[in-house]
Amino acid sequence: MLIICCACLDARALAAEATVAEYAPDDSLFANPERGFYLHHNLDRLPRSFQRQRAAGHTLVWGQIRLGPYKQTPELPAEFLAALDAGFETVRREGMKAIVRGSYGSRGPGGDYRSFVDAEPEIILGHIRQLAPLFEKHSDVIALFEAGFVGPWGEWHSTQLADDVEAGRAVLDALLAAAPRERMIVLRYPCLKQGLFPRAGGGYETVGAANAYSGQPVARVGHHNDCFLSSRDDVGTYNRCGASRAEETAYLAAETQYVPYGGESCASHALSDCPRAVRELETLHAVYLNSDYDRRVLTKWREQGCYDEIARRLGARLQLVRTELPRTATPGGPWQPTIELKNVGFASLYNPRPVEIVLTPTDGGAAVRLPVAVDPRTWKAGETCRLRPALKLPADLPPGEYAVALALPDPSARLRDDPRYAYRCANTGVWDDDWGGNRLAGIVTVGDQTSAP
Repeated sequence: MLIICCACLDARALAAEATVAEYAPDDSLFANPERGFYLHHNLDRLPRSFQRQRAAGHTLVWGQIRLGPYKQTPELPAEFLAALDAGFETVRREGMKAIVRGSYGSRGPGGDYRSFVDAEPEIILGHIRQLAPLFEKHSDVIALFEAGFVGPWGEWHSTQLADDVEAGRAVLDALLAAAPRERMIVLRYPCLKQGLFPRAGGGYETVGAANAYSGQPVARVGHHNDCFLSSRDDVGTYNRCGASRAEETAYLAAETQYVPYGGESCASHALSDCPRAVRELETLHAVYLNSDYDRRVLTKWREQGCYDEIARRLGARLQLVRTELPRTATPGGPWQPTIELKNVGFASLYNPRPVEIVLTPTDGGAAVRLPVAVDPRTWKAGETCRLRPALKLPADLPPGEYAVALALPDPSARLRDDPRYAYRCANTGVWDDDWGGNRLAGIVTVGDQTSAP
């Protein structure tokens, strides 16, 4: 539902020249790409049930690359690489994206994770190099990477390699080189990233407004917590470098404005009661969580009444607030709409995505896409942004009446025309599921030069 609101303008002249509308928010749960509660599967063996999960509202699969059988094998078998290739193809076919993590298992000679021993560094680096072509081929359906490869479950703890900063930096550098440049990698501990990015003269590098989305290594590395609110220090997530939980949370809160944050809980604790959980997810700009673990925590969130809010707000949730659309234009001439949006999600977008104004003839015909020179990753959580692009219509645009829409398609050529990968605004009555656009209130009449007012 949207409300045409010409009367709300102070100047009657503007009301005559533009259609002004305010938009009703939509509080329902719906799917949007690259965010939300994820499914946990092995990428080389996706189950049949996976084919039904996009319809159930999931857009992310945590795709584990199971390397345990090849822990002492320098060359990954061709059939295993083919199975991973097929897994990525299935993810694409089902309209989803993958969070990718390599893991050599979780149990050591003693039968538990404490006795786990890493693969030799040369083998790890060789496997990453062999996986690089698959990462490049399927970059369109990779949402992000969890660093993986080191420690039980790939969580960078409990092993000699996990405690070796230089060896760990070699693994991270190899993964940064193998991953497509526009994709980010998240690390398990705040202290880990700080140690891997020392600053000359002391301290450590950080990502902020000045270097965000620059492609610099520090700006491509975010954070994940696989024991979210599970104890006083999140089972060793915090207090690893001598800093307090409050200090490390402040560090995360600053960085996660520009890099992704996600994970899972691993135990129920009083900290994960609804009020604190929502506040923490908001503070840390959470993008994704495990849909299956820890089940005690997920059940608690349902019983205490915050599960649906968390499901809605993970990642970016964009709401149209108000638009002003000029009613007339001429081919080759300027046209300057005004669009106000608010991000009511926990986080901003973290992968690049184009923004377009789409004009569609009301009597049928091909739509015209007008790129807007703005990076939607700058639409931060809790903020309202105002777009006023100075657009120029094509000189050969046929005269007639055009409906107007806002589109945020996937940047990949393979996915840009797939509505499952377009971003939907959280407003009633605006989403067009047929092609993946958000309809705006108002018609623009394009006339020829001689009929221009």
